[in-house]
Amino acid sequence: PIFGRVLRRVGAIPIQRRQDKGGGSVDNSDAFAACRRLLRGGGVLSIFPEGKTHARYRVHKIKTGVARIALDAVDIDDPESSDVQIVPVALNYLVRQAFRSDVHVAFGPPISIKEFVARQTPVESQEEKPSRVRTLTSRLEEHLKSLSIHIDEVEDERLIAQVTAIIVDIRRERGLDVGGQTPAERTALVKRVLDAYRWVEEEFPDEAFELRRRLARYVEERAALGLGGESAVFGHRSERRQAAQASERRRRFLILGAPLALFGMLQSAPPYLLLRAALRVIKPRKDREALNKLLLGTLLFGGFWAVQTSVAALLFGPIVGSIYGTALPFVALFGLRYMTEIRLHRLTWSGIRALWSESERLGQLRRERVELQEALSGLRDRYLAHIDLPDTAPA
Repeated sequence: PIFGRVLRRVGAIPIQRRQDKGGGSVDNSDAFAACRRLLRGGGVLSIFPEGKTHARYRVHKIKTGVARIALDAVDIDDPESSDVQIVPVALNYLVRQAFRSDVHVAFGPPISIKEFVARQTPVESQEEKPSRVRTLTSRLEEHLKSLSIHIDEVEDERLIAQVTAIIVDIRRERGLDVGGQTPAERTALVKRVLDAYRWVEEEFPDEAFELRRRLARYVEERAALGLGGESAVFGHRSERRQAAQASERRRRFLILGAPLALFGMLQSAPPYLLLRAALRVIKPRKDREALNKLLLGTLLFGGFWAVQTSVAALLFGPIVGSIYGTALPFVALFGLRYMTEIRLHRLTWSGIRALWSESERLGQLRRERVELQEALSGLRDRYLAHIDLPDTAPA
């Protein structure tokens, strides 16, 4: 009730979903009427047309709701009087598992609804509407795929991620990305890698099969050594810096920040562990997991921090207590950032142990990466020649 009231105050339009009704029929006529009034009045309506939350690098099947709402908002008796347009927007998270990840937001050309609606009688409109809905939905899906990083198969994500990481090294060695890449440039690079991957599969299937096999084995060996089976597709956040300086800053951050991060994690351990236990008991649906974390986390962390601040004030005085209480959220966020960096750099206990006990396997892995880099470098040059693209382009 409270969250719903907040959403309605900021302009959200409530809808009914079949899963909320046990799979039964729903009536969203009021929601459609509200959308129609908004759009005909010149308003803007934001919709996530996939209708689901996911962490994949792909565009899932688009629901028909966007097309139905847009067509419903156009007056079939006078379509020229309505200027309803759909603006496709793609969100590409650079490091999707990282707190405060950079996001590349891509806007596509507006899709005018006028071309999908002609003067016709209401009867003819009803007969042709399903066809127009499907056509408009397909058009929107094509636009979103062109704006997004769209990888069809789950198993291809790891391979494309690894290929992208190696291509980044090749470009860096050739001096093509001095100062790193912007989110838009890195997104363009991954999409170009995808295009090249499909071209190689089509033109050189045997070579593509062998390269795919080697890449899969390389990724599996990394995972077996505790180095992580997948590199982040986009690399690190805020890469518009000199690579050497960035690497040195990260090393300093990981070394000098360890005491403060440990302090922040220790202070946040009780509410964090209690939150995890509560989620295991509640077992929220996937689409409500983030909301439950937000609400429960706010209560638990806020409550524990209030108690900790009160205890510190009683023991050491109100000034020390105030300083300590003010610092708690900041050291907690710092600890979270630190653990994210640790995971991104694969500095796990198993990875550190491999440095001491698996030196021979690590050496073989490094040699295999060099060989893969040489193979990919040759394919990259052939692909660039095929599409007549200069070497300085993001590919």
